[in-house]
Amino acid sequence: MDLDHNVVGHRQFSTAVFGMIVLTLGMGIGRFLYTPMLPVMLHEGIFSFSQLSLIASANYAGYLVGSLLFSFGIFGGLKNIKGMLICAALVTGLLIFAMAVVTHPDIVIVIRFIAGVASAGMMIFGSMLVLQHTHNPFVIASLFAGVGVGIFIGNEYVIAGIAYALNSKLLWIGASIISAVLFLALIILLPANKHVLPSQKAASSSEPNIQWWNLALLYGLAGFGYIIVATYLPLMARGVGNEFLANHIWSIVGLAVIPGCYGWLWAARKWSILSCLSVNLIVQASCVVMASFIHSPFLLTLSCIGFGATFMGTSSLVMPLAKNISAPQRINLLGLVTLTYGIGQIAGPLIVNAFQTNKNGMTISILAGACALFIAAGISYLQHCKVKFSENFSEQ
Repeated sequence: MDLDHNVVGHRQFSTAVFGMIVLTLGMGIGRFLYTPMLPVMLHEGIFSFSQLSLIASANYAGYLVGSLLFSFGIFGGLKNIKGMLICAALVTGLLIFAMAVVTHPDIVIVIRFIAGVASAGMMIFGSMLVLQHTHNPFVIASLFAGVGVGIFIGNEYVIAGIAYALNSKLLWIGASIISAVLFLALIILLPANKHVLPSQKAASSSEPNIQWWNLALLYGLAGFGYIIVATYLPLMARGVGNEFLANHIWSIVGLAVIPGCYGWLWAARKWSILSCLSVNLIVQASCVVMASFIHSPFLLTLSCIGFGATFMGTSSLVMPLAKNISAPQRINLLGLVTLTYGIGQIAGPLIVNAFQTNKNGMTISILAGACALFIAAGISYLQHCKVKFSENFSEQ
């Protein structure tokens, strides 16, 4: 019996490490390495600020298209999840290398667009695969904590590269090597098909905690709410006057992501998932508001810790919830919520770009994101109150 328990424990640990690697590569490096690389490329004069904003939006547009592609139609009922995940991971690594050899803005926009499609694939297929092999919330949290691990590795790597006078081309090449190592680890740790667990279905008579379309709307607002800070934070931090803080602020966000993912899922087991989601979004919105007061190093650090501890925590709460809520036929709800998240993410850099000539344009954009997060929190809280009312009514 102890042997069986040890085998299961080893399998759960392997799945946790696998999930962490999936989003370390797919999101932490594949998407968010662009955040610390943006000031480097801007400083080198390779691209203008407007071009860099469009390149960022292209990546988010690709994420949206990938989400759409993997939510409906032939991909909505895809059986070969492993094969698609491997393809998405391989494409991610190759496109990171392509960033080192291409400098034409139009081609770079296409590269980052396709990279966004691949990132959506890694998020959706990675989530599906991990959720097929475990019901353990802390193993699931490891998947989303991978984003924080990737953010930290990517930012510290860029800082070290700059210290050794590496240009953006060499930095992208080095990142492609890191991606290759992560890809190999992902292949080695792929969970076996024979260990797929039976799905946990809610009783057919029970009401869902939240309607599928409300969840999709809420997550879309969350996508818009966080993305401006997530894209421009290192660039904004240059105005603080503290070079060390400006360099490492994105790493602080990444480190805060890791305990945040575990903490929110632990809280969801102790309290209801919707109440935790409501608090998560309110805290995140408050931290985004604080980020608008970028002249204060203390507020900036505090907001970044809170921001990091919540923005992937939102995903760690929403994705398992999406798996257990019924949606209309042929809709993959995991993919759909990723799609709405992608729509929100596209709007963020476009808003910043639209207000770039305004003296307070960045502040206006950040506060707009905070408003979106507060609205998302309101949706979650209203659904929570609805559930509580139904439970109290049924007890009478």
